[in-house]
Amino acid sequence: MPIEVDVLLLSSLADLSTDRICYHLSAMGVQFLRLNREQLPDLRLQIDPLRARLTCSYADHVWNIASNLKSVWWRQPTFLRNTPGRALTVEEQLDRSQWSAAMRGLMLFDEARWFNDPAATYRAESKPYQLRVACKLGFDVPETLVTNDKAADVPCLLGQKLAIKSVDTVLLSEGSSQHFGYTILTDWSDCVDVDFHTVPVTCQALLSPKLDLRVTLIGERLWCSTVETDEGGVEGDWRLRPKTELVYKEHQLPAEVERRCRAMMSVLGLRYGAIDLALSAGRYWFIEINPTGEWGWLDRDGRGISGAIAQELASEVRT
Repeated sequence: MPIEVDVLLLSSLADLSTDRICYHLSAMGVQFLRLNREQLPDLRLQIDPLRARLTCSYADHVWNIASNLKSVWWRQPTFLRNTPGRALTVEEQLDRSQWSAAMRGLMLFDEARWFNDPAATYRAESKPYQLRVACKLGFDVPETLVTNDKAADVPCLLGQKLAIKSVDTVLLSEGSSQHFGYTILTDWSDCVDVDFHTVPVTCQALLSPKLDLRVTLIGERLWCSTVETDEGGVEGDWRLRPKTELVYKEHQLPAEVERRCRAMMSVLGLRYGAIDLALSAGRYWFIEINPTGEWGWLDRDGRGISGAIAQELASEVRT
């Protein structure tokens, strides 16, 4: 007999955080289907867009998704950032484009609750747009300039020493090597070389010293953790530090900052989000929001993030 699916998870094999959600859904007795993008060609899918139906077959198993679908956990990319280190074959290009389009096409299940809707995710991932929304909501936002103009008077606006970031997440491949873009602290005078104009970068006023904060929101639930070392806050990008050096502590946000975080989620149309803040000079500065941000590394004993996500996904499911 076909299995009627209540919760659909669109993810990847390496997504260990989604493994935790699946564990909780199983314990709750919820009928769910997880589709990993690497395994899609191994499945037999039939999508009926007029009647909002999806049939998925694998070996002797069949899953049906229709109007009974309650929620969707979206962990598929909306931007294809993993630039290949070699030219893709025609078959690889076709595979990449058409499977991505088919997964986005599942937005046809528009009566289900999405975490998050791909269209909302696409908009929310724009860093300049995020900063504008945060500013309008009353967040403290570091002075920022996105530019490829080496003649721009950046020191006047931001100061001589500043933070340089990519406009969007950078993940590049070169042969068997991968290159990831991090925030760097530098002097403006070191940036204005002959190649500066080739791509735009985000220049931002330096916050130093600072304490990094990660705010995780799912539905009405909110968690806030500091990211620091035993000595205190991290200068620059904490992702460059060995994980063994990092310490995560609970942090209570002021009520007004928490209200702005929730308002940010509402304006962007998100049900899940990971917000990065920085506490500097007594002020809570908005850095960015990631609508598909990682949270598994914060799901320590007693925190219950994965369980809360599973509960949100299953909130309208009768078991």
